[in-house]
Amino acid sequence: MKEKTNLSVGVDLGTSNLLIYVEGQGTLFNEPSIIAIDKATGNVVSVGYEAAKLDGKTHNKVEVARPLQGGVISDIQLIREILLFTLDKIFLSNLDPISKLMICIPSEITNTEKEAIIELGHSLGIENTEIEEEIKAGALGSGLDIFAPRGHMVIDIGGGTTDFGILSLGEVVLSKSIKIAGDYFDRQIIDYIKTTHKLEIGNQTAERIKIELASLTGLLPMDEDCNLIHSEAMGRDLVTGLPRQITIKAEEIREVLLRCFDPIKAILLATLEETPPELAGDLVDSGILLTGGCSQIPGIKEYFADIANIPVHLSEVPLSAVIDGCKKMLRMTSRYFYSEV
Repeated sequence: MKEKTNLSVGVDLGTSNLLIYVEGQGTLFNEPSIIAIDKATGNVVSVGYEAAKLDGKTHNKVEVARPLQGGVISDIQLIREILLFTLDKIFLSNLDPISKLMICIPSEITNTEKEAIIELGHSLGIENTEIEEEIKAGALGSGLDIFAPRGHMVIDIGGGTTDFGILSLGEVVLSKSIKIAGDYFDRQIIDYIKTTHKLEIGNQTAERIKIELASLTGLLPMDEDCNLIHSEAMGRDLVTGLPRQITIKAEEIREVLLRCFDPIKAILLATLEETPPELAGDLVDSGILLTGGCSQIPGIKEYFADIANIPVHLSEVPLSAVIDGCKKMLRMTSRYFYSEV
């Protein structure tokens, strides 16, 4: 009989997606941070993609919830239920016991929330539970040498927040956060279509439109025949109350997003203004690294480069950068070195 060994597990606790890495097996779970609960029994109906399919389509006996909203923990118990369900789903309970759990969290989470997350790990029977900032993990997962005495800037545009961080010597020197990111963009698209087209659409439709039409430059998305791409929106007519379908143009969504990015631009400038001079000088060469799902919006690299007047780089693994960095930190032999083995 095979002797069991202790495993290290990493968790990217994102507003939009939950990713779980298991030592020696890779990333075994990467699905939406959504849970469906039976209101009568309190039992978990589904988690991840299956729960996301139910969003906006359930009856009053089932509740679909997001335990993290805007980078803030709205329900620690639901997070516990998600982790229990997903760990069981990947059959971790039938494998080796977990000796170390590392959970990556948004930068601006409160000390009370940090303590709650550590206690959550303890409640799962994992005494060695640690937390790390997503910005730090994302930089490391994107290949940056964050342990050198050199300044790096990371902007992580996720689902709930856009986080800004200046890193040096393996630590976050300065960080800022704003609750404007992918979910906010979706809500603004919903409000725009409701106001302009008198049509009420759901979250899934808004997200699809964002993915299909998003752009921050004049180079709007085109098809193979050089025709501007448009998208269809179906929902409920606010005047007649009947189902209706309309066509949304890419330039409409661009204008919505540009308004959304105005406060993000302001936080970027404020972060740069507060960066210590020596580290600010390093940014002339190292530039800005963009991570997170919304870093894939066309034109975003040029948008930030024009504002900051320094190079802007897109992470090669924007969606998995945090969990990749978490994997490296779990292998660290000390605070500043990790094993490649």
